Amino acid sequence: MYDRASEIDEAIEAGRDALAALRDAADSLDSAQRWGVVDILGGGLLTSVVKHSRLGDANRALADARRAINRFTHELADVHELADLNANVGSWNAFFDIALDNALADILVQKEISDAADRVGAAIDKVEEAVRRLEAARAR
Repeated sequence: MYDRASEIDEAIEAGRDALAALRDAADSLDSAQRWGVVDILGGGLLTSVVKHSRLGDANRALADARRAINRFTHELADVHELADLNANVGSWNAFFDIALDNALADILVQKEISDAADRVGAAIDKVEEAVRRLEAARAR
């Protein structure tokens, strides 16, 4: 038997799980951006390694978000485009950034981090809006 209230509650829970993982990713990307600025301004090898570690943290959080979003999309077809989130910095750029540690590499990686942060921010906005609509539907 179809229980609309239970279905809405399950979707809200999945949306909240996705938001938590997306916010973790946003925090990691924010940290990577800050380390990226330090790297551009003259940081060294350690700075690059920490920056890429934060990107790894972001990718783990985004993998969690993809799983939650996949669960969420079973309930909401209008957020299906969120499933391709990633914060990947190309492996060549990561190697170039760490091995050569120069300003050009730092700037290229910083742009990729910024683009990933923008995608995560847009995803957060979409999931928050969908959860708000579900909560309103549940209240009716």
